[in-house]
Amino acid sequence: MDTYIVTVMVKSGHEQQVADFYLSLTDALNAAPGFEGRAIYQARTGTMLAAVLAGMTPEEREKFESRGHDDHKEEGTRFVLIEKWATVDDRMAFAKSAASQRTAELIPHLMPEHTHEFYEEVC
Repeated sequence: MDTYIVTVMVKSGHEQQVADFYLSLTDALNAAPGFEGRAIYQARTGTMLAAVLAGMTPEEREKFESRGHDDHKEEGTRFVLIEKWATVDDRMAFAKSAASQRTAELIPHLMPEHTHEFYEEVC
């Protein structure tokens, strides 16, 4: 089995359109030879930073913010898709299929940052 992972940054306010786009591919994915499953994750942007800051004393927070750590707030919302395929070739065939030609619908909702690669499990 091969694991294909995609990360995209979505423009603020466009999260639902992106979620709907990926969900609309479900039937095509399920019909694709070699497709074994998918999970879609949407970041809860700012949740981790808020939790870290909430656990700090005022002095710790001031020191933290003075070092510029509070400047690392992401714009937009990160999505991560994890797909399982029987083979890399199966995923590549899907990428060339008519269903995946709809990707142009997705582009206006995305920021430039994205990754996509096959991964192997370490443990």
